[in-house]
Amino acid sequence: MLPRRALGRTGISASRLGLAGGFGIDADGVERAYHELGVNYFFVTPRFKPLIAGLKRLVAAGHREDLVIAMGAPIPTGWGVERAWAKDAKEIGVEYIDVFHLFWVQAHFYVTGKTWPAMQKLKADGKARALAISCHDRPMARRLVDELDLDVLMLRYNAAHRGAEREVFATLPERRPGVVAYTATRWGALLAPAGGLAPMTAPECYRFALGHDAVDVALVGAKTYAELEADARGVLEGPLPEARLEEVKRFGDAVRSGARGLVFGG
Repeated sequence: MLPRRALGRTGISASRLGLAGGFGIDADGVERAYHELGVNYFFVTPRFKPLIAGLKRLVAAGHREDLVIAMGAPIPTGWGVERAWAKDAKEIGVEYIDVFHLFWVQAHFYVTGKTWPAMQKLKADGKARALAISCHDRPMARRLVDELDLDVLMLRYNAAHRGAEREVFATLPERRPGVVAYTATRWGALLAPAGGLAPMTAPECYRFALGHDAVDVALVGAKTYAELEADARGVLEGPLPEARLEEVKRFGDAVRSGARGLVFGG
């Protein structure tokens, strides 16, 4: 079973691997992920129907208090926040959402006006246990950690994109927010050779992300239960050995160099 860890200072206990919907895993696989692997962190939107079906089964079976359901609002307005929360909660059939995001914050104005007050009201009313943003702009994300007193930060972190180590992780306060990393495989690019170097395995990608002490949860977009199980078994081996870690960093640099100009920076 996957170990669990405090999600920053939220008081929420989350499995080190979180399951993201939309990649193919079915409702049976979702149930097995919880019962057989110990996955309790689920990142979901209303479009992820199989994941929603699996979560509804788990809720109906009495496991709601043990689940960490992460959902969010894609439209940065007060009404957008309120409408998204209502739709999300109704979709799963729950009275609160554990981690409620403002998705893909691309500029500071996303959190101005009535938007963040609407997020704060959800928490004050007991409709959300923790407030989060997801963001590609690491310097802005780091500033918003302090400005918004964020509970959880979701950002990209993998062997090819290690900038979060210096731009975010290194300066987080002692009572830091929970950190959820996504794109551990860089959308599969780390699973193919680059620069004459052999690729990483998927389990190694998750071991790399979770090897940094600031990262609480790494999201997995599993196609099947078997794929998720293999990733979980890898994580149970612990962080990558030092020699392999150095190899992985060189490989990640080769991947990033080959894609420079096509993606956001390192």
